[in-house]
Amino acid sequence: MNYLLSLIKTYILKAFDLKEEELTKTLLLQLNIFLIITVLLIVKPTINSLFLSELSSSALPLGYVLTAIMAITGSFFYDRAMEKYALNTIVDRTIIGSVISLVLFGIAFSFNLASGFILYIPYVWVAIFGLLTASQFWIMANLVYNVREAKRVFGFIGAGAIAGGIFGGYLTSLLTKILYTENLLFVAAGLLLCCLPITRYIWRKEVVKLNPFQVSGRSGPKGESPFKLIKQSKLLSLIALVVGISVLIAKLVDYQYSDYASRFIQDQEALTSFFGFWFSTLSVISLLIQLFLTKRIVGTFGVGKSLLWLPTGILIGSILLLLLPQLWVVVFIKIVDGSLKQSVNKAATELLSIPIPIEIKKKTKTFTDVVVDSIATGLAGFILIFFINALQIPSTYISLIIIGLISIWLYFIFHLRREYIVAFKGLLEQSGVKKQKRDRNEIKVTSIIDTVIRVLTNGSENQILHMLHKTLEVKDERFFNAIKNLLDSPSAKVRALAIENLYFLNSQNLCEPMQGMVLDKDQQVTTSAFRYLLKNYDKDQVQLFDTYLNMDDHTIANAALIGLSLELRNNALLQARFSLESRIENALFQLAFLSDEQEKTNKTQAILEAIGNAKVEKFYEVINTHIESDNTAVANTAILAASKTLDERFITLIIPKLSGKETRKASIEALFFYGEPIIDILFDKIATDHGLDLEDAAVVVLVLEKFASQKAVNTLIKLTGELEHTVKIEAIEALKRLKWKYPHLKVNDRFVVDRILDECHLYQNTLSVIHSQIIIRYKRNTETPESREENDARNGLIHLLELRLDRQLQRIFQFLGIKYPPQDVDPILNSILHGKEEQRIHAIEFLDNILDIQLKKELIPVAESTLVETFSEKKLKDLNIKVLSESECYYALLKRKDVKLRLAVLYLIQKINDPKFNSLLEMALKDSHEKVRNKAAEILESLKNPTS
Repeated sequence: MNYLLSLIKTYILKAFDLKEEELTKTLLLQLNIFLIITVLLIVKPTINSLFLSELSSSALPLGYVLTAIMAITGSFFYDRAMEKYALNTIVDRTIIGSVISLVLFGIAFSFNLASGFILYIPYVWVAIFGLLTASQFWIMANLVYNVREAKRVFGFIGAGAIAGGIFGGYLTSLLTKILYTENLLFVAAGLLLCCLPITRYIWRKEVVKLNPFQVSGRSGPKGESPFKLIKQSKLLSLIALVVGISVLIAKLVDYQYSDYASRFIQDQEALTSFFGFWFSTLSVISLLIQLFLTKRIVGTFGVGKSLLWLPTGILIGSILLLLLPQLWVVVFIKIVDGSLKQSVNKAATELLSIPIPIEIKKKTKTFTDVVVDSIATGLAGFILIFFINALQIPSTYISLIIIGLISIWLYFIFHLRREYIVAFKGLLEQSGVKKQKRDRNEIKVTSIIDTVIRVLTNGSENQILHMLHKTLEVKDERFFNAIKNLLDSPSAKVRALAIENLYFLNSQNLCEPMQGMVLDKDQQVTTSAFRYLLKNYDKDQVQLFDTYLNMDDHTIANAALIGLSLELRNNALLQARFSLESRIENALFQLAFLSDEQEKTNKTQAILEAIGNAKVEKFYEVINTHIESDNTAVANTAILAASKTLDERFITLIIPKLSGKETRKASIEALFFYGEPIIDILFDKIATDHGLDLEDAAVVVLVLEKFASQKAVNTLIKLTGELEHTVKIEAIEALKRLKWKYPHLKVNDRFVVDRILDECHLYQNTLSVIHSQIIIRYKRNTETPESREENDARNGLIHLLELRLDRQLQRIFQFLGIKYPPQDVDPILNSILHGKEEQRIHAIEFLDNILDIQLKKELIPVAESTLVETFSEKKLKDLNIKVLSESECYYALLKRKDVKLRLAVLYLIQKINDPKFNSLLEMALKDSHEKVRNKAAEILESLKNPTS
């Protein structure tokens, strides 16, 4: 028996590309989705049968509308809940709530308590349940596996959903022979309850150990506007339209199917059995088409023509139904719709999205799946309410509407294929030769599969690299041979990326050629080859790696160590099996005996990469040490290795490296690698003066900008508040670049106007202080001449304030560059500050023409003040410049977020040496900056002990 189990286990691992240590969690997740879909396939035919038996098919249109409304509004509140509560809490509550709902529905139907309008509740509930539970399952599955693992195992886990779809319907059909229809809901509740311990176990064993950075990396992107992204891309817009029309037609077909079934089958148990049987049969047919026909159809006819199969099949069925209004015809249409949609049509649509960047696809997928689907469902409901309920048209003639919609569907498919060709050509031009001369060997875009293969065979290096990145997303075995041929490419980048693709393809085991590839001169190629061998080598892998790690050729040994560490990331069992810690220790030992500096550097970099890749906490001190290395290459590798651990303790070590020119690029990349959760950490470090140097803080802004997300924009907006000028100006510049480069990112217009007005008031306040200081200096020199030190200190403060005026003017115009096109605004500031008088006057006139009334009122006087050398009483009044007392001046300046200015004020107070400013010095003792606090304490001490 044990031998048989071992044999089955070995077969599963080999056949489905699984690793032994991930088998348990993978099987549990597969069982989980199997149970969820089984429950859905029991509940759906049961509820549909009870609903139709009581209310008839005439109630379905309103059901569609209510489902759409609940799906859209529910998703809004669900998103809010996801932000407030942990995922496991939401999953738990969803399962428990669903079990309670099923029991209550079962009791209500058993005691005839559910009738009339109340029946819409379970009907809508079923639709939401299917959407919600499946969505939650895949979110959790994405947390359990990293991207690389997910590519391998999700196909196997998804087989559980297919099996559940087949089993659930047939089980329903079988159970109706021994149970009343309403009692099936109790069976479903029992099965669903089994999901609770599985999800809790998976969460406890796999998800709890993840830190926020890992969770962020494995979760879908948030905060973007998928609607705007779709709107900006013609290809995405057409895909969304085609999907929407297909859903709309599917709902009309579903209505006909339900109407005919309820009219031809009067018995409730028989109707439930019928629905259950055909739900499962549709899954079986869809699976068979997917396994044996989809690739042949798409490969033979091309993606454009493959998209025509589904509408053509429904068209034939709809015409046939008008001639022969029989149940079997409707079943035929339902089979065509249900089977081809999930096989041929889905595969073709996925291939059409090749030119779309993967991040955009991720951000828009949920919107297309949920919102577009819900809108189409609601629209189908309104169409049916008008034609069926209002005009009393028989359901057979819905086929006429379907035929009309199919013609629109075909029209958009034609445009979709044409737009795909345009997008694909743009992709090739973007990655290859620009539009110079038309090359004789220009790659023509026809069939998607053929075009991809032609690019991989005849494209330029950049085109091939770009396409290999795309095929990595698709993971299609039809590209295997073309990618395999690239192993002989003269480009190391192409060879490495080709191996990366082949890692996920199983048409042929390439371990033999890969053993030759590990001798490649390029370390990236050898590293990728080692990863391939670690996954596919069917003999003793440990012995294989022992051989390579102990080689005299350090390039191969280093690549073997890096490849091993990459493959063993987050896997303690495999790390123990391959004795990774011992291997790193051995590499560190070897390091001491290397005399060649370049070899020493390469070995050190390999060790650092291995520690970071595999997250071996025991050796984190090695990373700490080398972050401070004088060797720039080693320091940069250590910085990047630190980020790959996703350990928060390294963030404070990486930030100070931002100000170094040699380490800046690596540091920005490293902090960006942590993902969006680092945005809040970085903001906190800047905003709360946690010992962050101004230069470091200014570069941190570039890290935030790199995210190009709404969260990053919102954080940059906060950084334009009461902070140091260097940080503020970088944040404003970053906002300006993001606003004009990514139109979907929102920068509130009111915020920009308010900030400009704040800067104008600050400018006026600075002028007031300067004017007051000049008056104070004049009065002092008239009464009792100032000492030379006091006079120098006051002049220094006035000079610094004049420089701050230029800064404030700069910030005002940078903010204007967010509201108005920068090419219009940027030259104005330069003319005002450095132009001749005539140019400055023209610049102010131009400014007067483009500003709105509110800004014009405040900003024009500020701009005009730059033209005036001395201020008359009238000018002072126009600019709202007040004469402040000496204490008021210093108080206003000490409240500003400007360290140099605060220190200059304290220096002047020190030289004045008057106890009347003690209250200001005591205020400065509470300053957020250490230098300011120390200076204030020093002055107070000197005032108390004047002789010391």
